[in-house]
Amino acid sequence: MHPASNFTRARRVRRVGAGVSILAVSVAASTACAAFANQAASNSSTAATTKSAVTSPRTDALTTPNPIPSTNEIPPIGDVSLEMDDRGDLGEILVDGAGRTVYAFTMDPMNDPTCYDACAYTWLPLLAKGDPAGGIGIDVSAARITARRDGGNQVTYKGHPLYHYAGDKVDRDAGGQGLDLFGGEWHVLTKDGQPLA
Repeated sequence: MHPASNFTRARRVRRVGAGVSILAVSVAASTACAAFANQAASNSSTAATTKSAVTSPRTDALTTPNPIPSTNEIPPIGDVSLEMDDRGDLGEILVDGAGRTVYAFTMDPMNDPTCYDACAYTWLPLLAKGDPAGGIGIDVSAARITARRDGGNQVTYKGHPLYHYAGDKVDRDAGGQGLDLFGGEWHVLTKDGQPLA
């Protein structure tokens, strides 16, 4: 055999060996990319599952305040809008246009607020000049106002007079949910416009 042909054969073996090595690296890289893509898809699926609707929303109070929060602020009177917002363990609830949680009082008859004096320093009536506008998820025909005996018009939704809680410090707070104060319970309203009790 000619020495040059041995050299040519050795070069072919090296090329084949290098090709096999490159192929092995490509397969390993492809497998790693597929595993990464599967992990990303799994994480995305888990995140989507986490954002699903709450099946058993929280109905009880987290804590009972001591002392009971109150304010001597006069509730503003102006244009009001209502919308629905997802609040985690409460599910979708009614909020005002600024994102503040609103509440209904179990002792209020439909369209007839009964929270006055000391009660109204803790549960500030949501006052408006006229019927509120409806935002996301709101039945505009169910958003109305009703006269208060101390003056002003209080916003109602599906007949429930609405209040803000003095203990809520930021828009997303819902610390008044389930509290038993001033002779009755206080609840956020669900997307159906009913107290979450």
